[in-house]
Amino acid sequence: MMRRSRWHLGWVLMLVAAALLVLFPRAIDALKSLEQPAAPLRAGSLLVARPGRVSENFDETVVLLLDAGAQRRTWGVVLNRVHTRQGERLPEGVDRWGGPVNPSLHITLTLRHPAPEGAQPLLDGIAWYEGRREAHLPIGESLTFEGVSAWSPGQLEEEVARGAWWVLEGQPADVFTAPGSLWEEHAVRHL
Repeated sequence: MMRRSRWHLGWVLMLVAAALLVLFPRAIDALKSLEQPAAPLRAGSLLVARPGRVSENFDETVVLLLDAGAQRRTWGVVLNRVHTRQGERLPEGVDRWGGPVNPSLHITLTLRHPAPEGAQPLLDGIAWYEGRREAHLPIGESLTFEGVSAWSPGQLEEEVARGAWWVLEGQPADVFTAPGSLWEEHAVRHL
């Protein structure tokens, strides 16, 4: 009797395993279909780092792309870091850490109308320019970043294809929101 019961258990386990082999890929496909399609990589797009899939420089970051293209370098600034990656304080007049590349470069995002001469329009009402915030502008209307985040041609596309980033359409509110909760607000939609 014991032998027959083991035989039945074996068959049941094999049937369950076969069912899982058939159903598991379908369940994964169903879950993938619920994901929002990735926005195109272009100036104004947001990159939201997926947990455990990016380098430690970008853990729990949201990057605003300033320029993107398959044939040229893609770059932007990290919106939600108020210290360097090593936890160091930023210099006076710098509001956020923009990324690990070229720390001597300063980029300012501004709501100022009209935008300063030479500023590049980005999102509705927001422009960016190279340099620090003009002294007379209040912090709530402009943010200065130290350093940038940059990828060589095709590098970011490959990272997105392997699932390192969620790509979203950027909104003006994303830029001037509290940096502490920005990643969580975007990541929770995908987790």
